Amino acid sequence: MPTFNFRQTKIHFTQTETASKKPVLVCIHGFLENANMWQSIIPQFKDKYRIICIDLPGHGQTEAMGYIHTMPNLAEIIRGLLQHLNLHHAHFVGHSLGGYVLLALAEVDPKVIQQQIILNSTSLADSSSRKKDRDRAIKMVQKYPQAFISMAVKNLFLPQMHLRHEDAINEAVEQAKTCSTQGIINTLIGMRDREDRTNSLIHLKTKTFIIAGQDDPIANTNALKQIAQKHNLNFKLLPGGHMSYIEALPELIQHLKSIL
Repeated sequence: MPTFNFRQTKIHFTQTETASKKPVLVCIHGFLENANMWQSIIPQFKDKYRIICIDLPGHGQTEAMGYIHTMPNLAEIIRGLLQHLNLHHAHFVGHSLGGYVLLALAEVDPKVIQQQIILNSTSLADSSSRKKDRDRAIKMVQKYPQAFISMAVKNLFLPQMHLRHEDAINEAVEQAKTCSTQGIINTLIGMRDREDRTNSLIHLKTKTFIIAGQDDPIANTNALKQIAQKHNLNFKLLPGGHMSYIEALPELIQHLKSIL
């Protein structure tokens, strides 16, 4: 994988081609995921887009940074990636954590965003109960990292999807095991302490598309739907839960094609 340096950390990424004048699509993975999560999406769009996928710190082949992975820090990495590739703007899609990063990027440097697709994510900050869940997760990963990873990944899927997508879940667990313990902790703290960024949705509403899972156990779909309705945002509800790129792949690809 090619790399670039960000504050003494070597950031890994992939791209479909380098000499193309096609529009650019940057894909940002979720927590415990990496650039490989987009493998089912890339073939659908690579003929029309130069597709770039990043491994965020502590995920995939990128090492953890030596401090908390705040959403503005991660957004600066995305901007650094664009600068490294001499790109001035791009289309973006962010899954879960990737959506948090995109909304932070919309604050840091909104002019680079041609379109942003927020997938299975939310603009809202963590609730007090969710913050407590993050704290418990931090304690568990410190003591039992492998058990935490297996449990955390499986909890991203709806229970009724476990048998249907058993192979995909097992593969997701294996991919998550490439995450470093420190990277997981740094990212959990960053997600726990992130700010409400609903203003980022509203400010870029003509460029923002929200895709949510109907029964998402992680993101607060109902609250986000209310925000979308109140501010006339582009909002699409898909069947399934938090892992739309697995649980509702045909529907997701169809909607992405209507956007991109």
